[in-house]
Amino acid sequence: MSWTRRTLSDSLTFFFAFSLLALAQACGPAESESQPADESAVSTVDQAWDTTAEAGKALLAGLTAAEETDRLVFLHSGAPWCGWCKRLEAWLVREDIDAIFSKDFVAVKIDVDLMDGGEALIHSYNDGYGGVPWLAILNPDGSVVITSDHPEKGNIGSPRAEWEIEHWGTMMRTAARRITEEEIQLMALTLAEDR
Repeated sequence: MSWTRRTLSDSLTFFFAFSLLALAQACGPAESESQPADESAVSTVDQAWDTTAEAGKALLAGLTAAEETDRLVFLHSGAPWCGWCKRLEAWLVREDIDAIFSKDFVAVKIDVDLMDGGEALIHSYNDGYGGVPWLAILNPDGSVVITSDHPEKGNIGSPRAEWEIEHWGTMMRTAARRITEEEIQLMALTLAEDR
């Protein structure tokens, strides 16, 4: 299958234009003169993933939720056979971690094996994709804030080694708006406990 490069702006503009047209037709002539949505408010991030695929829809839903709640998207890839993915997912839903994590992030899991378009979506963010779990923190417009790729050592995956936990902390400090330093330290401590 060939993936075409489109912008999120084009997709959202089409969606809004189609919605406005449907609304105008439903409301009749008097209300159809309303002004279209401000296109400058729509994202212009270039993306290569298929917004009609299951994975694309999941990410779009996450980006929308992030925009509506003034948070960021925590994109993480996984696969059913991946023990490290299951470890990370179990840690993320711990009550103490979820209470911290959900302050700043909307989690979006992309299963690269089971979700339609999953692997292509992750590849669109990570050309050197080398395994799961791979993580990225995204702005609500889909642009990357930071990824799990340590600049020298590679993907931290589900952080366990000291350098991986340190990079996790870097990710949190780079992206967090509401999470405190003490909470970042608590996350690091709980990751280290599971060695």
